Amino acid sequence: MKTFFKLFLFAACLPCITNAQTHLKKAVAGTTNASALKGNSIIHQIAKRGAGDHGIFYDTLANAIKPTDAFNGTGKQYQDIKVTLDAGDVVVAEVKGEPDVLTMNLLGIVNNQLKTLKPIVDTSQDEGCKIYYKANRAGTYILRVITKSKVPIDQYESEEFYESESGYTLNCIIATAAAGRLHDNPTVCEVVQFLLRQRLTAYLPITGAVIDTSVEKNGDILINHQSLFTIDKKSEAIVSTDPKSAYFSFDQTLEYKNQQAAEKAWHFLIDHFKNCLGADWRGAALTSNPNWYVFRQLDHEDINIIIYPERNLVEILM
Repeated sequence: MKTFFKLFLFAACLPCITNAQTHLKKAVAGTTNASALKGNSIIHQIAKRGAGDHGIFYDTLANAIKPTDAFNGTGKQYQDIKVTLDAGDVVVAEVKGEPDVLTMNLLGIVNNQLKTLKPIVDTSQDEGCKIYYKANRAGTYILRVITKSKVPIDQYESEEFYESESGYTLNCIIATAAAGRLHDNPTVCEVVQFLLRQRLTAYLPITGAVIDTSVEKNGDILINHQSLFTIDKKSEAIVSTDPKSAYFSFDQTLEYKNQQAAEKAWHFLIDHFKNCLGADWRGAALTSNPNWYVFRQLDHEDINIIIYPERNLVEILM
């Protein structure tokens, strides 16, 4: 097998992109006649705006739920925002507002019925929530922003009052199919930046079919998916998820013909990752295991480059 370092040319680092962390929670499925939308028209739309960045688009909406807005079946008021997705698109929607006031659902229109979908839902934040979803089919989807209690009526009908009580900001990322592709023979820095962009969407653009599940020593269950992207096309890469802890990772193991070649590749990768990640990242080998090199930055998941010299293997785990 070709050594990894022969696959790439040295390149200057592109700007790093912040990753996001999630906590998984399944939404409850259900259906409602799409005519219900007529009672609460979709007043806003999230779209693929601008030129895009490597197939990734950003859009932001600021609004406030009013006492005159519609109520759902549990007596909570809501607003609907439309987002049009193509098959394979990934949407990341984060709604923020007053602490412990807002939540959000994702619905799809199927056979003229509104169906509650099951995105990855981050409910760890006290100022709203975040959802991740990969569309299996092209169509119109609905982001439903919901208040956890009825919006109070202000006797002066002040806009500032509603903005304070139930105002929200909806930040969205839409990653198209292009976001999950990289050209042949990329440089090390292009690979690093590509994988950092995948973290924005929990690696969903490159997440393929389930391969198997594995049980960690601490009892956590990892669901291992085939990665649609691989650094070395002669070996498979894996995208792993843990539904309980919302852990996501890209895992690629590279094999070399002997220990010397593996060690050379390991040092090559460490040196180039330093250049590609930039000064904000700090790297060092673990004191407990000098063969395990870790790059760290605040609010980012670690990037690990591990060598198994006795097996002539180098692993990239991030």
